[in-house]
Amino acid sequence: MGTNYNLKLKDIYSESLVREIIIFSFLFILVIAQNWSNIFLLLFPLISFGFAIFFKMIEIIKKKSELENSQIIYNPLGNEKIHANRLTFCALLQLLLLFWFGAESLYHPQLISSYYIYFISIFIFLYTFGFYWIFLDLWKYSRIEIIFKDISLNEDQKLTRNIDNIVSFLKMKNFKLISFINFIIFIIINLLNILFALLIVFEFMPGIRYNLPGSGIEGSYPINISFFVYGIIAISPSASIFFLQLNYRDINDINSEKLNKVLNPLPKDIQNKIIKNLISLNKKLKFKLRLE
Repeated sequence: MGTNYNLKLKDIYSESLVREIIIFSFLFILVIAQNWSNIFLLLFPLISFGFAIFFKMIEIIKKKSELENSQIIYNPLGNEKIHANRLTFCALLQLLLLFWFGAESLYHPQLISSYYIYFISIFIFLYTFGFYWIFLDLWKYSRIEIIFKDISLNEDQKLTRNIDNIVSFLKMKNFKLISFINFIIFIIINLLNILFALLIVFEFMPGIRYNLPGSGIEGSYPINISFFVYGIIAISPSASIFFLQLNYRDINDINSEKLNKVLNPLPKDIQNKIIKNLISLNKKLKFKLRLE
């Protein structure tokens, strides 16, 4: 097996990636065409989609690298395909909501003040839910597993043997802690967002004036958004990055005794191949496994 895993740009191409970029770009252009003078709210779907592309790229690289046909399942970040799909879905809904609100400001500007509380609540919910969603079933996919291809085994035996060959997985205690903290952050952000929006609507606190495409038409005024919204844009992705790093470290904390137990029944050349693959995936594992 080669040791060079450098991929060219053409190796990162996939039909699903191009399709998602085209759909997102088309909706984004529709929103931009409404003549938004302030693009701050457009940053929310851009960030969600940026994370989706990141996970999509990892998925493609894993599939097209030589490690695809190895005897290792390496998922320190969970299932990247599922992460990408969930974040893309939320990003597209955010764009549709922005397009609707922009259109309302152009065609029914007198109703914007009535819709604002619903718009900002749903918009922030979609943004934060995307980053919360990727952690809901993280424990199902986060693992390092040695694959055995034994055609003499029936399906039940293969399943049992595969479970025995998981050399690292997300500990349930860590998963519960990550899920709980992430859930609390998700709830607090959305509750505070609704609270501040209500305070602004009822004029109990000032907001930041934000021009919509139709602001000024028929004497309509810009909307007022809370200062907290400027923090929300960073809180959810920052928390996700932090928790994914914790998950990555936890998964790469391989139990060397468990690994040796799994590898011992295998031929020596297969053992060496698996060990080399593990090291190529993460150089730090070399020191963890005390390898030369």
